[in-house]
Amino acid sequence: MKKSDWFKVIFIFSLLGNLAFFQNHERAGRQEIKNELMNSSIYRDLAQLEEAIQYQIDHNWQNETLVTEKLDDALDSILLNHGMEEDNKKDDTFWELLEYLDQFKYSEEPFDVSLNEEQRASFIDLGKKLRSNGWSFEKGFDLKWEVFESKVKGLIAES
Repeated sequence: MKKSDWFKVIFIFSLLGNLAFFQNHERAGRQEIKNELMNSSIYRDLAQLEEAIQYQIDHNWQNETLVTEKLDDALDSILLNHGMEEDNKKDDTFWELLEYLDQFKYSEEPFDVSLNEEQRASFIDLGKKLRSNGWSFEKGFDLKWEVFESKVKGLIAES
């Protein structure tokens, strides 16, 4: 083979290698963006839950249903992420969070709920735990998986 033919072969293999590298890099980037978008819905719903609990505390529990609706929204977001996750470790984290929050669900129907004093106290405690672990609009969001996972572990560990 001529020297110029070898250069052509090396050039073609170099192009194919670079193409494969960039496609893999793009795929990984898309997966990370998908995770950040999905996790942001959980952040938003848990921050809204914390805010709804604080609002009810400040307004003498005038609309208890708002808290149960926000809890239901958070559970739905977690369940959606749990169902779409392909990584077993991340899937386990979503499942732990789902099981933890599910214990605060007092009825299958989130509308027209009347909470008793023990249930209100439980929600007040949940609001404090959410706030202390950074699930609040005041703290801002960091969408990296490691931060998300540490917040979940911190919330569950406070129980």
